[in-house]
Formats: sequence, C-alpha cells, structure tokens
Amino acid sequence: MASKNKPKVKDALFRSIREMAPFMNLGMQMAIPVVLFTLLGWWIDKKYTSSPLFILIFAAIGVFAAFYYFFKAIKRK
Repeated sequence: MASKNKPKVKDALFRSIREMAPFMNLGMQMAIPVVLFTLLGWWIDKKYTSSPLFILIFAAIGVFAAFYYFFKAIKRK
C-alpha cells in the first residue's frame, strides 16, 4: 500500500518544485542590478571626483531595476 502512495508523493513534489522554479533565483535577480549599478556609480564618482553623487543615483536606479524584475516575475505567475 505504501508503494501506491509513493508515485503520488513524488509527483506532488516535482509539481511543487516546477511551480517554485521561477522564484528560486529572485534573490540573485534583485542583488545583481543593485551591485552592478552601485559599482558603476562608484567608478564614475572615482573618475570625476564627485564623491557620493553618482553612487547614490546609480544605486537608486539599481534598486528600481531590481524591483521591476521582481514584480515582472511575480506578475508572470
């Protein structure tokens, strides 16, 4: 009797993993734009000696981009 339930449990597990798959990498999708845009702002500030100006601007752009990708992924599902 336990062997009959095993395929059902396995199918349910695989189905739940397939449903979660689009959301498993959301952390990286949110972190990468913030880090990259902040580094870009840091590089521009270093090049033009305009201390925190471009870091703040590009970090904000990175945060907005991260939330855009987040809501885009949530809306798809």
